[in-house]
Amino acid sequence: MDLQNLYSKKTNYTSRNIGGELVLVPIKNNIAEMKKLFVLNEVGAYIWDNIDDKNTIENIVELVMKEFDTNLETAQKDTLSFLEQLTKLMSEE
Repeated sequence: MDLQNLYSKKTNYTSRNIGGELVLVPIKNNIAEMKKLFVLNEVGAYIWDNIDDKNTIENIVELVMKEFDTNLETAQKDTLSFLEQLTKLMSEE
């Protein structure tokens, strides 16, 4: 995965904070597909919030490092893992 790539959110997903967790909800034909919810942990929610068509993956890794006071290797591993899972989830539609 190229760290200079930009990610964008699919418009057929919405996010909701439920019980302190961020939940991604796919929308199809204006109806929520409740069987395909994706619950994000704190790091995943932070990454999701920073996917904005402006931040490269490298920028997001740096933001994760600062926000969670972690090293480059851990931030990069967590960010890339999350983006791979997110890509897989969203490609299953």
